[in-house]
Amino acid sequence: MTRLLVKAGLVLAAAELAVMFALPLTGMAAHPIGYLLDPLLMLAVALGPLYLLLRGDLARLEKNKRLDAKLHTIVNDLWSVSLHTVSTDVLLDSILREILDSPPISIQSRGAIFLTEGGELRLKSSRGFTDEHKQVCGSVPAGRCLCGRVLESGETVFAANLDARHDNHPRGADDHGHYCLPVKSGGQVVGALTVYLEAGSPRDPDAERFLASVCAIIARILEGKKMERSLFQMQKMEALNRFAAGISHDFNNILGAIGAYASSALAKPRPGDPCQEDMREISLAVERGTQLTRQLKLFSRQAEDARETVDINLRLESASAMLRRLIGGGVKFETALAGLPLPVICSPSQLDQVLLNLATNARDAMPGGGTLRLETAKEEICFVSTRQCLKAARVSVSDTGQGMNEDVLERAFEPFFTTKAEGKGSGMGLAIIHGVVHQHGGEIVLRSTPGAGTRVDIYLPLAEGSEGQQPEMPQQDL
Repeated sequence: MTRLLVKAGLVLAAAELAVMFALPLTGMAAHPIGYLLDPLLMLAVALGPLYLLLRGDLARLEKNKRLDAKLHTIVNDLWSVSLHTVSTDVLLDSILREILDSPPISIQSRGAIFLTEGGELRLKSSRGFTDEHKQVCGSVPAGRCLCGRVLESGETVFAANLDARHDNHPRGADDHGHYCLPVKSGGQVVGALTVYLEAGSPRDPDAERFLASVCAIIARILEGKKMERSLFQMQKMEALNRFAAGISHDFNNILGAIGAYASSALAKPRPGDPCQEDMREISLAVERGTQLTRQLKLFSRQAEDARETVDINLRLESASAMLRRLIGGGVKFETALAGLPLPVICSPSQLDQVLLNLATNARDAMPGGGTLRLETAKEEICFVSTRQCLKAARVSVSDTGQGMNEDVLERAFEPFFTTKAEGKGSGMGLAIIHGVVHQHGGEIVLRSTPGAGTRVDIYLPLAEGSEGQQPEMPQQDL
């Protein structure tokens, strides 16, 4: 139907031109055929603009068809890369390459992808950036420059030229435009995509739609990778749990035998016997070993303490004085507790153990002083272990210490893994926390940036029955 209307418009437009120019020249304006053509002239005048409109729509349809084809190509290529690549940085490099190498829209071959870390954007991948440019845009606070405004508002930001909103740009930067778009997951801005335009480029809704679709792809890939890492971590920790359970049982039996013999020898003291002091040292070593096996049982979820309904806020308030003494005077201690009750079913003693371990780790990460912040909040999250979305109490402990790199983060929950000097730690602190949290049906999220501190978020299901529960987590099309 569209093609017929276009052809009709062409014929009528040609007829209109013929009548306008041919008849006056031949003196046939008064000829009877002129009366026959009058209706055609009127119809041509009416359909002429429609023809032009249809021609524009067809051009836009062809353009959108090209954009959709490119989008499908990007989707296929990126999913293929994501299935074989573990590194997020490599994934983001691939995404930029797909967008910028043969773009279906008018953009320069310059752009960047940022991810949200610690409340600001961190540059993760770039094309066409100088070293100075990478340094200037390495971290972008919320509200600063175009990308920072995206993080703050969650909306796309467009610029036709290098205007006053460009707070971050290298010296001598050429005039250019921008599309800056948010990458969203779960309603939160988890990153940003920026591409460069020729100076003075107009805003193109179709190009913006294409880039927004690319951002949605980035978000889904990041979600898939996060889920993949979580499942891998769960499998690894489950294997370590089984190993620790077996080790603690056998080790406990050996310690029991050694302790029994040492106690028997100490019960029959012989004056002047030099072995008595050795027996006492053996007994002390057995006690330390027994304490270690208790920690292994906590990690492997074998230790079961009585549980009761506890208000997280009240428990943290009562533990604050103890935590202040523990961290000492060189570290500033801050709290920001939720203004509503957060009841959870837990073992109070194990909860205290978790808080002590977190506070100790934070203190040790700030040998030169800093700030330890303790927060609580009520949130609704989807638990990976149970595939259920529940209302949860969040307990967050953050510090301004040395932070951890990616390699350390991947091994942080392993038993006996530590970055401290020999004799300064057993490497069981985070392992115990992990075991206790999962034993209570919770989740733990560890975030850290070298030189910028560490944050540990613990989520425990609220003691509210099935309120806020959904049958299962939203499925990801991976």
